[in-house]
Amino acid sequence: MQTKTKLISATAIASVFALGVALTFANLASADDEEHKGHAKEHQHHAQMMKMTQIKTQAEAEALKPGDSIAMVCSMCKYVTVHPVGNDKSHIQMMTAGNTHTCGVCGGKVTVKGTGKGQGKHQEVKHVCSKCGDDAMFVVATKSANHAAHGDHKHH
Repeated sequence: MQTKTKLISATAIASVFALGVALTFANLASADDEEHKGHAKEHQHHAQMMKMTQIKTQAEAEALKPGDSIAMVCSMCKYVTVHPVGNDKSHIQMMTAGNTHTCGVCGGKVTVKGTGKGQGKHQEVKHVCSKCGDDAMFVVATKSANHAAHGDHKHH
């Protein structure tokens, strides 16, 4: 009799343990499913097309508003650096002739140089990398949904 009792007890414990493990995985799967659904909704929201417009002057950078973004693209490094536009106007430095920074990929010194087309803030600039060359980099801007919805865009 005692052997049967031990066998039943061991079976009962193993069953309870297996049930607990199954419930744990079911809850994790349910949580992952909910997280996946939330992520999918967020992805759909962010998957809307964003229009990127190349900008070439400091004046164009100054016209951007908080909520917009400015991005520098290096075609050689295959690298994009995105800078959100805020009230501090630090994004303008990316388009100000004479400023320098370091490329996060190749480590080259990038200098913002005037091209001679235009004057002052309206002079076109290019970004010259000591490692990637004169024509490897360009800058684009995206307008926030609110900025674009209010018809605040240029016609060329």
